[in-house]
Amino acid sequence: MQIDAHVHSDGNEKHIKGLLKACDKVGTDKVVIFSCPGNYGAKNEGVMKAHKRHPDRIIPFARLVPDMHTPADVRRFHEQGFVGFKCIRTNRNYDDPAYFPLYAAAEACKMPILFHLGIVGRSDSGHDVNSNRMRPIYLDTICRAFPKLHVHGAHLGNPWYEEASMSARWNANLWFDLSGSTLKKKTPEFLDGLLWWHRGHHPYKGHQRKHPYSKIVFGTDVSNDWIEDVYNDYVKLCDALAIPKKWRNAIFGGNAMRMLRLKKDTTETL
Repeated sequence: MQIDAHVHSDGNEKHIKGLLKACDKVGTDKVVIFSCPGNYGAKNEGVMKAHKRHPDRIIPFARLVPDMHTPADVRRFHEQGFVGFKCIRTNRNYDDPAYFPLYAAAEACKMPILFHLGIVGRSDSGHDVNSNRMRPIYLDTICRAFPKLHVHGAHLGNPWYEEASMSARWNANLWFDLSGSTLKKKTPEFLDGLLWWHRGHHPYKGHQRKHPYSKIVFGTDVSNDWIEDVYNDYVKLCDALAIPKKWRNAIFGGNAMRMLRLKKDTTETL
């Protein structure tokens, strides 16, 4: 099964039809969607309506606003049928203890959280935006504090790639996608250098002996017209690094299935 784990949509049926058509073109079976910033309640509702119209294709995430929502809201979203959450643009660092009750509630509900990481686009520059609050190292804190919470970091932490990759190595409950500009501006060799611990002849392994390719998920985070382009970039990366079929399948779907708890984690270790 192929899963796109990172797509923005307000649930408008015209957009969803175009999205599913783009997914069909590249062989994507299921897609995680969440609303764009704005009126969170209304747009979360649109995401859920899209899921109900296409229950076999759409995986609904709610937009979680840590500076506004409470643990009761987390439980309410869970009862409504949302599978996970998307977070971005907080007023504090992601690992601020003020947010811990929300993370504890998500962990208890077995709902993964996708965190935007790194630089934020200027389309929302009128808001209080500080990209430094969204560094990948904060996910390391969260994953250690909540070991049963599944965490998805966007964009491999762009531009803080080393923080992201080492956090991935030391936390079995942490995954990253390669959406954004990373696959355009960085070489396969650069990315393989970040995910170095699959090589032999040294004693260094990942947390719970996880292979580095078990930590990467397919995510596009683009408009429908560009989904095929991002898919092709992932394919080019796999081709350039001669990634075996087993790990290609993991990157394009198996890892996301485990992250979303659609499949038991039976990832083979080194």
